[in-house]
Amino acid sequence: MDLATILGAVLGTITVVICMILSGSLLMYWDLMSLAIVLGGAICATMMRWPLDVFLGGLKVGLNAILVKVDSSDEIIALILDLAGKARKESILALEREVIENPLLAKGVRLAVDGAAPEAIEEILTDDIRAIKKRVSHGVGVYDDLGESCPAFGMIGTVIGLIVIMANLADPSKIGPGLAVALITTLYGAMIANMFFTPIAKKLKFRGGEEATNGLLIKTGVLGILNGVNPALIKERLDTIVGKESSGGE
Repeated sequence: MDLATILGAVLGTITVVICMILSGSLLMYWDLMSLAIVLGGAICATMMRWPLDVFLGGLKVGLNAILVKVDSSDEIIALILDLAGKARKESILALEREVIENPLLAKGVRLAVDGAAPEAIEEILTDDIRAIKKRVSHGVGVYDDLGESCPAFGMIGTVIGLIVIMANLADPSKIGPGLAVALITTLYGAMIANMFFTPIAKKLKFRGGEEATNGLLIKTGVLGILNGVNPALIKERLDTIVGKESSGGE
């Protein structure tokens, strides 16, 4: 689970709620119609921009960015070096007994143990890395569009509220609800976009970079193990990928 995302969302929501409570009753900021206009409108507009399966997949990718922890580059490197050492001391077949949680690394090691050609392994892992990048890119696009649509539908709700007010100037009892819709939809649009959808899109973009780097580390490491490269040389190559010096410093 990504602690920074959870803490940011929770603390941000608490801050806004506290400010609402201090300014008066919290209930005066609640309007179901405004929420339906902003959230429902943003979801429908975003759904129109993407195929349904891509839209649903993008939503799932966003949840994964919050709930699933991505292995750090250091963890990946340490695991690859451990596997490389075992393969060099015994044989690559010894890796068949290893339990590897990272799915891409597990796949690469399995292909190597099964005797696949280095060219085939490189092609397969490259395709998998490309698929990961595409999936993350779709997620970023979906949440970017949701974040973009929320303020727009907030403005639409504001216009609806103003129309209600102008159409009922002779009836003061309807001016209040219309004004509430006009103002609260703008508030909802800005809050939902800037507290949830846009930050998730940015976090997804960051996670995508991490996964791309990890994928390159795994592909380089697996090919090095398969070719019997010295673990020390493998480490130098992997450190270069993540921008470290061969001594291990930043």
